Amino acid sequence: MIEHAELIALATAAATALVSEMVKDGWTSARATAARIFRHGGESEEQRQLERLDADQAQVDTIDGTELRNRWQRRLITLVEDFPEATKDLEALASHYKNDQSGGVNQNAAGNTGPVIQIGRDNSGSLNTGDK
Repeated sequence: MIEHAELIALATAAATALVSEMVKDGWTSARATAARIFRHGGESEEQRQLERLDADQAQVDTIDGTELRNRWQRRLITLVEDFPEATKDLEALASHYKNDQSGGVNQNAAGNTGPVIQIGRDNSGSLNTGDK
């Protein structure tokens, strides 16, 4: 069984993916993955949650994103607590968020003895790499 802290992190990533995909081209795929999660609760639960999801998606521009994410996080946590076998599907939904995080820039300067200026793609300054 999944640890509670791990479940919270997983549900947060899944809810973030779900809410962020509401306004993107990936909405159909994220919705289908969410439907698989809801299906673990039975057909009526799946239908009930999809109706909620569709209503939220239709109002996504008027609802606070953090509030919406927290709402779906709670729903996903409850569902997985009730149906632990839904964990794999929750992981699949969370991967939408993880995959969407690519493309960021991470710049770091450590262990140097001179000034380093990093701005976007343009980097200048003297950098001690240890080579003479």
